[in-house]
Amino acid sequence: IEVSGITFTHDGKVILRDVDLNIEKGKKYLVRGPSGSGKSTLISLLSRTYDDYSGRILVDGTDLRFVSEEDFNRHTAYIYQDVFLFEDSLRENIALYKDFTDEEVLNAARASGLEDFLSRMPEGLDTRIEENGKNLSGGERQRISIARAVIRKPDILFADEITSAMDEELGRKVEETVLGLDTTVVAVSHRFYSGISDKYDAVLE
Repeated sequence: IEVSGITFTHDGKVILRDVDLNIEKGKKYLVRGPSGSGKSTLISLLSRTYDDYSGRILVDGTDLRFVSEEDFNRHTAYIYQDVFLFEDSLRENIALYKDFTDEEVLNAARASGLEDFLSRMPEGLDTRIEENGKNLSGGERQRISIARAVIRKPDILFADEITSAMDEELGRKVEETVLGLDTTVVAVSHRFYSGISDKYDAVLE
């Protein structure tokens, strides 16, 4: 992804001005800075949420505005801070009612750090998740969100402040999980975990 001279204005206020950056396939990028500095806005531009900007965003040489939404969504996935869970099995909460095999769901769960959770649950993928995950810890909820993204095998993964509501120990574990995924990652965070966040290929301040 090549970003050239991007300027974005919202309600008459310039949020981003003349931004240039390159995102290389397979690398991990951390976008950090204080609240209101434009971190989430940058993610929204890269993920086609906004397109009323000046400048250019090219994906493999093609202007992002001319890439079909369906095509773009097929190659990208998102992890958010707030996770909505269904009152259903762990399997369906990961697969989101799509036709994935048990092996694919298990592989996504393991890649997302849910192996310990599964080993404690005699019903495995049939484990019942209570309404909005009331029977899960914050870390388990977030890992299900990661598994939802992983199972789609995205080329690009966007993660927006996914550890902001966690204590440091849990935040470190979840961030390490994201950094271990075999995909391009663009993550927004106002936190920096020494020894973990250093593993990003680049930090955009």
